[in-house]
Amino acid sequence: MMRSLLLATLLVMLAGGAGKEDATTKDLERMQGNWAQASMVVDGEKLGDDEAQALFRTIKGQEYTVARYRKTIGKGSFTLDAGKKPKSIDARPAIAGQNITMLGIYEFEGEKLKLCFARAGRPRPMEFAAKKDSGHTFSVWEREKK
Repeated sequence: MMRSLLLATLLVMLAGGAGKEDATTKDLERMQGNWAQASMVVDGEKLGDDEAQALFRTIKGQEYTVARYRKTIGKGSFTLDAGKKPKSIDARPAIAGQNITMLGIYEFEGEKLKLCFARAGRPRPMEFAAKKDSGHTFSVWEREKK
């Protein structure tokens, strides 16, 4: 994991901007660990708590795994840019034979992580909302307590 963080830091440094690099590295470090989904809205429809809270996310380096209870349902990688307003995240789900990038935004609120993604091929969201017909998914994740 440390090696992944060092590589991520190097990549951010090469992209330029010391302040941006520091903020992105700090956000990447803060994002590490296990998260439980608290709520989710997809294209204007709020998922019921039982369905939304069945999802869990683990982040190691710049890779993520999403599970429904204990069964893995998705994996991928991501990059952050804390220098943008709002802060941006590009997720690349690992789907065999496909090269997909989902553009999103993120922010921390205490021990919560807010994520908002557009469907693949759509422009990056500019607000934390998933209004009807927007093609956005907005989710709130809470850090799992040990």
